[in-house]
Amino acid sequence: MAAVIYLAVYTYRKQERLQVLIYDGLLSLQDNDFSISLPEDIEAKNLHILQLFNEVADKLRVERQSLYQRELMLDKVVNASNVVTLLVNHRNTIVFANLAAKQLFDTTDLIGNDLTHMLQHHGEFLLQHVSTEHAIVQKNSESGEEQSFHFSQHRLKLHGVNHRLYLVKPITEALYRQELQTWKKVIRVINHELNNSIAPISSMCHSGLMLAEKHQDPRLSMIFDTVSTRISKLSDFITSYSQLAKISTPQKTPLNLIQCLEGLKNLYDFSLHSENNVVSIQADISQLEQLFINLLKNAQQASEQSEQPVQIQVNEDLENVYIKVRDFGPGMPEKVMTQAFLPYFSTKENGSGVGLTICRDIVEVHKGNIQLANHYQGGLVVSISLPKV
Repeated sequence: MAAVIYLAVYTYRKQERLQVLIYDGLLSLQDNDFSISLPEDIEAKNLHILQLFNEVADKLRVERQSLYQRELMLDKVVNASNVVTLLVNHRNTIVFANLAAKQLFDTTDLIGNDLTHMLQHHGEFLLQHVSTEHAIVQKNSESGEEQSFHFSQHRLKLHGVNHRLYLVKPITEALYRQELQTWKKVIRVINHELNNSIAPISSMCHSGLMLAEKHQDPRLSMIFDTVSTRISKLSDFITSYSQLAKISTPQKTPLNLIQCLEGLKNLYDFSLHSENNVVSIQADISQLEQLFINLLKNAQQASEQSEQPVQIQVNEDLENVYIKVRDFGPGMPEKVMTQAFLPYFSTKENGSGVGLTICRDIVEVHKGNIQLANHYQGGLVVSISLPKV
């Protein structure tokens, strides 16, 4: 009888210990502690229960680690993107905002705020589009430059609750490139048609001028000479615009940027400053020379009233080359600066409005960047960064 009681008590305690272990293990899982592992020192008939629990815990731990890694990667991707991302719950409260959103609205106080209230204070340009699914939106920056965005909203459910995802994608550069390509196509057509007409007209004017001189008629000579001069001007005008349509994929070769710039001193007077005599870069030399010729020409014209020559400063790091071209003129008004790269915009009386556009196009096909800024001591500075390869 005593043996039976002892066996019953022993079995009960084993079962009780097993229940406690499983209970504690489940509590750990409930608290998101997936590192739990139960000791497998129970007798054989209950061992499979502990093994099954540990297998499930291991699987949950692996799944949670994988989910955490995916969430971490997604968070980095969303925050690295230039697309503004806002997630709003059913109470119109912002529950997620990426770094681009904080930069666009110029505030870090987004999460937890009412979307309408936030837009009234930081994003009025979007306020009227909140109820639309898709829209093209314009916004003027502090410098006066117009920026374009594609706005869209998407409805989704998270944990059974309705949410709205707002995406605001910058498209200013894309629109600029599309506009530039359209202008290039138009220029090619106009250039072709005008050249087809100018050539025979120029030939006829030359013949008419020869006949007028033969008959010694000064009036006809003056007429044909005037027409020939205007045709020559028109031809030069077409040539200047056709340059914009000729910028193609650069044929990069190794070159010394300092040597390239030194070779332009025969054309323009400027001072060159660089820590190194050799700055190696992979670039299209003809396009690069055209870039610097346009910039030096503009800088020299701006510095006509100054005795100081144009300055070019060259620096480099492991990946990029940085060039600054500074003139000593009156500088450029902020309003003009925002439009300076637009095709056919010019403040000069006889300017074609394509010089800086060509410069920007050349820099961009080299995967670089170009910016304008007024120097604090006077004059304009054109800053260019180009990758070395």
